[in-house]
Amino acid sequence: MYSLALLVVILMSFILFSGPLALLLTSKWAKGLSDSRLVLIMRRSFLALLNLLGLFLSLSVITVAPLAIKFIAATTIIVHVLSINREYGFISHIIKRDPNGPEGQY
Repeated sequence: MYSLALLVVILMSFILFSGPLALLLTSKWAKGLSDSRLVLIMRRSFLALLNLLGLFLSLSVITVAPLAIKFIAATTIIVHVLSINREYGFISHIIKRDPNGPEGQY
């Protein structure tokens, strides 16, 4: 039973701390540290691994956990999606539109 409790603590701590760590890796400070191409590739690969594991664990926990844990997992999912958007700009690129509309293109 001790090993099961230890496994739950490890999984929950990963769910809790993977989101803020992903946001830290996408901050301006962390992007400023990655001047060389090698550091940029290492940062992005670690970020991708962190986001994949965090999203997978959060999605798997959200189906079977109590309400408080579901809230933490849903918050973690939102934070991971925001960190992916900060790094690659997928969602903001889709939402951003021309403020002038079709009339402003003439």
